[in-house]
Amino acid sequence: MIGKVLGNRYEIVEKIGDGGTAFVYKGIDNLLNRYVTIKILRPEFVSDQDFLRRFRREAQSAASLSHPNIVSIYDVGAENGIHYIIMEYVKGRSLKAIIEEEGPLPVDTAVEYAEQIAIALDHAHKHGIIHRDVKPHNILIGDDERVKVTDFGIARAATASTVTYNGAILGSVHYFSPEQARGEQTGIKSDIYSLGIVLFEMLTGQVPYSGESPVSIAVKHLQEPFPNPRDINPEIPVYISAIIRRAVAKDPEERFNSAREMAEELDRWLQGKEMEFSTIERPPVINPANERKNKKAVKRKKNRAPLVVAIILTIAVLALLAYGALKLLQSLNVPEVIVPNVEGETWEAAYEILTEKGLKPRLEKQVPSDTVDAGRIISQDPKANRTVKEGREVSLVVSTGPELVVVESVIGKTRREAILILDNNFEIKVVEEYSQEPVDTVIDQDPGGGHKIAKGSEVTIWVSKGTEPVEMIVLVGRTLRDTQAWLDFFGILTGEISYRESYEYPEGYIIEQYPPPGEMVQAGDFVDLVVSEGPGNYENGGYEPEEPEPEEPGEPEKPEPEEKQIIISTEEIPAGASIKVIINDEKGRRENEYINDGNPITVTGWGSGTVEVIWGSSSRLQHFS
Repeated sequence: MIGKVLGNRYEIVEKIGDGGTAFVYKGIDNLLNRYVTIKILRPEFVSDQDFLRRFRREAQSAASLSHPNIVSIYDVGAENGIHYIIMEYVKGRSLKAIIEEEGPLPVDTAVEYAEQIAIALDHAHKHGIIHRDVKPHNILIGDDERVKVTDFGIARAATASTVTYNGAILGSVHYFSPEQARGEQTGIKSDIYSLGIVLFEMLTGQVPYSGESPVSIAVKHLQEPFPNPRDINPEIPVYISAIIRRAVAKDPEERFNSAREMAEELDRWLQGKEMEFSTIERPPVINPANERKNKKAVKRKKNRAPLVVAIILTIAVLALLAYGALKLLQSLNVPEVIVPNVEGETWEAAYEILTEKGLKPRLEKQVPSDTVDAGRIISQDPKANRTVKEGREVSLVVSTGPELVVVESVIGKTRREAILILDNNFEIKVVEEYSQEPVDTVIDQDPGGGHKIAKGSEVTIWVSKGTEPVEMIVLVGRTLRDTQAWLDFFGILTGEISYRESYEYPEGYIIEQYPPPGEMVQAGDFVDLVVSEGPGNYENGGYEPEEPEPEEPGEPEKPEPEEKQIIISTEEIPAGASIKVIINDEKGRRENEYINDGNPITVTGWGSGTVEVIWGSSSRLQHFS
């Protein structure tokens, strides 16, 4: 792709990254003479027409955003099956790269970045655009420390077009909101949740949840309490920890009402005004004047303390007894429900079905399966149609898809060796094609060596059936040297060569060949030749030569014409081409054929005349004297 020009304007300069939906390149806008970022959709999305329509619509919507903290979209286009977006080029690094290289960021820096991200999100939300994929990978930090948020709207197109478990959007599962994990409709509160996780990662250097698969991570977003960032980094202020805690509340209603509200709280801390009115719950502030009054009240009440304590203890005991009795009655009167069948459902669908019935889904484990697609339920406990108490846990076993096996490289091996190596784990498809490699040698394979694919999947190997056959030409009447040049050019081997007397062809010329002209031969085949030894001896069984006719008496002898060597250039003639040379001179007309081996051809002429050189539909005439 390097050097390719899109839309007669945008020239690709270098590759700078890969994304879940696109390859990312640095380019030059030749019209405005400025650097741009070019995102080219991955091939797996190009064939999905529904995705392409959503992609163009979302990109056009995002192009309407104009804000200093949002990467601008300049153009959207397609040509020759390549679908691309032209965006503002930001000289700097992604926030993810900074965290990976530097670890936890200073609190001031992290809070400033988060504030700029929140302001960018608020601008988009006011224009009706939800990001849906807020993560450090989509946040660029310029060399001037300005934050730029990118890829608005692309996540929506991808999510609507891809299978949840296998789709590219799963690279973002660490930043999913609970409603995204359940597959529900997402809004501005989902972006706020993701921003809370980004702030958590900036301050701790790690994501809050990890697991062996995307499904297990999504489950933790739904079920596990959010970790306290101060347990990982005690230097995080209590106020900032409270901001994170509110942003990542599992119930969207408990999060900030808007990204602007979150930005204001972050700015309040940066300005040192966190003790003023805030939307964040915090411990009450102690007023020194009130503290003195409280001390006097405590002294007056000190004498009544034993009685008050006794009353409180009595009330507490009675309350506990009442609470215990209530719980006992409730446990005896828990409604019963019939367990629905969720085997074969996706995790998100199973979670929703069970919770609607008042049951608690729990991920027990994930195992490979050749029959159940990745991300779907293999089994459940209790089984379907059993009657259980409401609130009962239902353990679910989720499929990770077929067992993955590494494909071994078999290129260069024989067909038999390759089949023996691959046959245990894969279905093998053999395709034969012509090549310069020896017959039955594996010349290519798909998938290539080192790839992991499901056991039982198809592996295609391409096997050489030798070079492409050529039609045998007429070798009779050619010299042995020219004949061998033609055979060598096509990799055909010289078989048995025998010699025989001939009055028809001069010494060293081919008088018989096998295979005959018109048969198909290829590299590695043998051609047998019979070569002339020149005129035979009649007494030894050769052909009787014709008697020369006597010259007319009295006719004067003609002088012998001068012999001349004529050199014919073959530079303009294709290698391996058949060349016909016709000589017309003082000794008459003669015709010979040659195979072009790249060297000049030397012929003998007598006196003066012409040499006509013919190859294919072309010809050339030379005069000599």
